[in-house]
Amino acid sequence: MKNRLLIILCVAALLGLYAGMNAAEAVPAHPWAALACSVLILALFIGWQIAYRYEILGENSSGARALAWATSVGMGAWATFLILSALAGAAGFFLSEFVRGSLLARGLPEAALAAALVLALLGLGQAVAGPRIVEVQIPVQGLAAGLSGLRVAQISDLHAGHTIERSYVEGIVRRVMGLKPDLIAVTGDIADGTVAQLSRRVGPLADLRAPLGVYYVTGNHEYYWNALEWVQKARELGFAPLLNQGRVLERGGAKLFVAGVTDDFGGAFVPGHAPDMAKASRGGEACDFRILLAHRPGAAAPAERAGFDLQLSGHTHGGQFFPASLFIRLFHRYARGLSRRGRLWIYVNPGTGYWGPAHRFAVPAEITLLTLTQA
Repeated sequence: MKNRLLIILCVAALLGLYAGMNAAEAVPAHPWAALACSVLILALFIGWQIAYRYEILGENSSGARALAWATSVGMGAWATFLILSALAGAAGFFLSEFVRGSLLARGLPEAALAAALVLALLGLGQAVAGPRIVEVQIPVQGLAAGLSGLRVAQISDLHAGHTIERSYVEGIVRRVMGLKPDLIAVTGDIADGTVAQLSRRVGPLADLRAPLGVYYVTGNHEYYWNALEWVQKARELGFAPLLNQGRVLERGGAKLFVAGVTDDFGGAFVPGHAPDMAKASRGGEACDFRILLAHRPGAAAPAERAGFDLQLSGHTHGGQFFPASLFIRLFHRYARGLSRRGRLWIYVNPGTGYWGPAHRFAVPAEITLLTLTQA
C-alpha cells in the first residue's frame, strides 16, 4: 500500500505541474502566479487528506470545515481545467498544424480556464443540491406474480465526511423513505473516514426501513478506513451486510434471493474478504428472481455465469462531472445506468453523494428506484 500511495503522489505531482504550466499559458500576464495557484490547490488537497486521516484538525471545527470546502471547490476547478486544457492543447495543435486557425488556437488556453471556472461553479451547485430520484423499470420475462411491482431503492457511494454532512444524509433518508420501497440496497462507500469520526454524520441512515430489509455490501473506501468497523456500524444502523452471502426472501408466495459480494480490494485488507461469487450465489438456485449487490460493475461477467438476474452496482460515479464523464467508459464497460449482459440486467448508480471535489456538473447524484415488471 505504501508503494501504491507513493505512485499516486508522484502522478498527482506530475498532473499538478502539467496543469500549472497550462494555467501559466492561460494567464500570460502573471504566469508564475497561475503556476503557483495550481500547485497550491493540489498541495492543499493532499495536505487536507493527510490532516483528515491523522485527525490533525478537529472534524467538527469551523476551521476544518472551511478548509474542507475550500480544497473541495478548488479541486473541482483544478480537475476540470486539467481535462479541458488537455483537450484545448490537442485542439490547438490540430488548428495550428492542419487548418488556418492559429489565432483561434492561441485563445484556447484562456477559454479552457474560463470554462473550467464556470463548470466548477455550476457543478458545485448541483453537488450541494443533492441527489435526484431516477425511476427505472426492469422488464422480466416469466416474472413470478408475487414479485411483479417489487420496488428496490438503491443508494451508493454516499461518501459521508469531508463536505457531506449530517443534513445531506438526512435529506437522502427522507427521500428514500418517501418512495416506499419494498427493499433497500446500499452498494458500498458509505463514508470517507473512521467510524469514530463519522458516526454522527451517518446516524440518520438508521431510519432507512423497508418490508424486505436493508442490505449492504462493502465498497473499496470502507477498506481504506477499517472495513470491519464499518461492517459493524452497518449492522448497528439496521443494515444486513452481505459478505459473499445471500438471503432468501418471500413476497406474494414467490421467492427472492438477495446476495452480495465484497469489494475487489477486500482481500488485500481483511483476510477472507476477497469476493467469492460462488459462495454468494449458494442457496439461490431454486428462487424465482436473484439480485446481486456488488460495489463494482466489473462483477457482471461472473454474476451472469452464477445465474443472477439483476446486479446493482456503483463505484464509477458516472465520471462524477463533465468532462471527466466523457472518458469513464474507457475504464468501465458498465459505467452508468441500465445495461444488459445476456440474461443479466445491470444497473450502475452514479453515486448518491460525491468524492473529492464538490462537483457534479451534468452528472447529478442519484437515488434509484427500480421496479420489476412483466416483460
